[in-house]
Amino acid sequence: MKTIDEAFREFLKEQKRELSPRTYQDYENLISLFEEYLDVCASDDLYEEDQELYKEKQKNEHKEYCQIFDLAYVASSDIEYFLEDYLINDFGGSAAFVEASRCFFRKFLPWAYEKDYLDPEHYSELAEVVGNIRKSGKKTASQAQKFGSLLCDYVDAHPAEESPEWKEGDFEIRRVEPGKLWVEDYLDPYIEIGPVKVSEEVSSLAKAGWYLNFGIVKVGDFWQIVYVEGVSSRCPY
Repeated sequence: MKTIDEAFREFLKEQKRELSPRTYQDYENLISLFEEYLDVCASDDLYEEDQELYKEKQKNEHKEYCQIFDLAYVASSDIEYFLEDYLINDFGGSAAFVEASRCFFRKFLPWAYEKDYLDPEHYSELAEVVGNIRKSGKKTASQAQKFGSLLCDYVDAHPAEESPEWKEGDFEIRRVEPGKLWVEDYLDPYIEIGPVKVSEEVSSLAKAGWYLNFGIVKVGDFWQIVYVEGVSSRCPY
């Protein structure tokens, strides 16, 4: 069975004549980003035996995740998070590049299935995820991106006052009211923190269940935002 990296390279080689130079470059960049993402994130979910193999190959052969494992080790959640969140909120990809990335997977998965690099059940799981993203992911992603942009603009225009009471990290938005957010610390759940002061324009775009990586300080009855590191429509872990 071919490794993830070998399957990607074989697909690119076969498709090169049919792709425009720009699309080919987008696909090369996308593969590089996805492999980097898997190298960092996917190894944490390996079973103990596979973890040992991964560490041994890394140490002795200087190989990474995609040079060791085959496509059976690509989970549907990996593709879903990568396309819906990572490319947009972490990498900051343009709308055109994000759409090209979705097109890549819509072409690659049937190709890999025909080559017997994916079993039928796994192929169906991955294809279903990509299909669902095509229908709804673009709208959700663009909403989160717009919310994050407006939130950063608000924070830049309204510097927080100094205060000894502060918190930082990943927080889930639990409630939204005009000009106010209530959040919950991901590492210290079940305790609602708020209200966090924002503009009504910002709060109008916020959704319960989205995640913020930011720092806040308490000033009087409100929490003020000191900085924003990231906004995500999905749990970052």
